[in-house]
Amino acid sequence: MDLIPVTELKQWAYCPRVVYYHQIMPGIGKSTYKMQEALRAQDMVESLEMRRTLKSYGLEDVERQFGIWLADENLGISGKLDLLLRGPSLAAVVDFKLTSGGVGDNHRMQLGGYSALVEAVMGLPVAAGFIYRIPDSQVFSVEITAELRKKVEAAITGINILRQTQDLPEPTAVRKRCAECEFANFCGDIW
Repeated sequence: MDLIPVTELKQWAYCPRVVYYHQIMPGIGKSTYKMQEALRAQDMVESLEMRRTLKSYGLEDVERQFGIWLADENLGISGKLDLLLRGPSLAAVVDFKLTSGGVGDNHRMQLGGYSALVEAVMGLPVAAGFIYRIPDSQVFSVEITAELRKKVEAAITGINILRQTQDLPEPTAVRKRCAECEFANFCGDIW
């Protein structure tokens, strides 16, 4: 079976139906304006990031690596990190977000997935990840806890079960998310 993209872990926490449409009915969604803007903003942030100090991450003696692709068959996931902060005996992952909101469970899940990949592939412990909020350059630290690691494992299991059964999962309980969803037209049961 194909490896699960780490971004699907984020979607699983946001709304499992998005994962269903990506995995079972690929190609039916249409990128939203916000999705396209996020890609453009990320390119800009990468160029600026090299001029910033590492003070906001609370790390020293680490090197920045952008766009690192990692995959692990045992975990069953793969993904491209926005930014890896890599030191000789530790690492941290940074994910760039074009949002004005705080750090959500979906963001934590994505950082947890990337952290698991770094630990499995590179053998470096990851105790924290970071969300870099693009609009105001704020950095938020997210602890990579045992509880988060269990949620990541449960999400991977859940997505693999979804792939096998192809059952449509329940939608998110947060209906305001549906208004901007690329799959809003496919969830007629919630409108």
